[in-house]
Amino acid sequence: MLRRATLICLLLIPLSHAAAQAQGQPNKEGVPVEVVATASEYIPRSTTVSHPGHSYTNCLGSTSYLGRFNSYGDSGSVSGTAETNTNCTTTFSPPTETTLTTYRRVNYTIAEGEQALYLLSCTQTWKPSGKQRALGALVGALGGVARAPTAPPAAPAGGTWSECPAFGIGTKYTLTVNNTSDARLEGTPGGKPIKLDYVSSVALHAPRNQSAPTPQAQAVSTPQVAKVYITSSPSGGEIYIDGKFSGNTPSDVALAAGEHIVKITIGGKEWSRSVQITAGEIRIHADMAEK
Repeated sequence: MLRRATLICLLLIPLSHAAAQAQGQPNKEGVPVEVVATASEYIPRSTTVSHPGHSYTNCLGSTSYLGRFNSYGDSGSVSGTAETNTNCTTTFSPPTETTLTTYRRVNYTIAEGEQALYLLSCTQTWKPSGKQRALGALVGALGGVARAPTAPPAAPAGGTWSECPAFGIGTKYTLTVNNTSDARLEGTPGGKPIKLDYVSSVALHAPRNQSAPTPQAQAVSTPQVAKVYITSSPSGGEIYIDGKFSGNTPSDVALAAGEHIVKITIGGKEWSRSVQITAGEIRIHADMAEK
């Protein structure tokens, strides 16, 4: 399990530009691969809906009228008073928020080819039951606050996950990658390919069937290098090896075995020799003192 987790972590690290150029990419003709590890993780996604506050004002009023009528023969007068009372109350509801957290389950599959490891994924979404959807709608209508648990339950209830294929360790397929969202694993010729998401790939250092070079072969292919100690009298001369400046005397210079031109210049004088370099340590002295 530790090996699988290590592979997942290595493949999830963003690849540098140089590594991306060096990594092997499958072509549309498909490459043979073998499933070597699987893993999964939950990715939360929260949605918050804001409900504005409301205020309600209710007013009640009454009017009282008192009148008087006076009559004097053929004439009369009317007088009266009126009184009005009004009472208003305001009710305020503060703003509320409804937060709904849903989870996606991402299933990772690592497939190993001859030249690279490929990280593929399949994302499952949670489909709540009708009862859960009705409860969520009711909470939102009432302006309540709905909060999901900080981690998804091991065995969710009240809904189902969308389907994702399961892959057995050691199962062999043919991998074809068309783009980042369309990778196909085909198990048997003529069978229906399984569609996945292509995440990334890491190039292997050498094909699985290629054996490592033996120590003897490495020794033969490694060039022999000699340590050459160059001095001059007087010291401070400029050293040129095969025409290239290599420092001032005295100096230690590493040279590959073979023939080299060593030249030393100082004070307008020049000393030059063609020397045969072999492995080990070699001393070269240029006597340029005036006699």
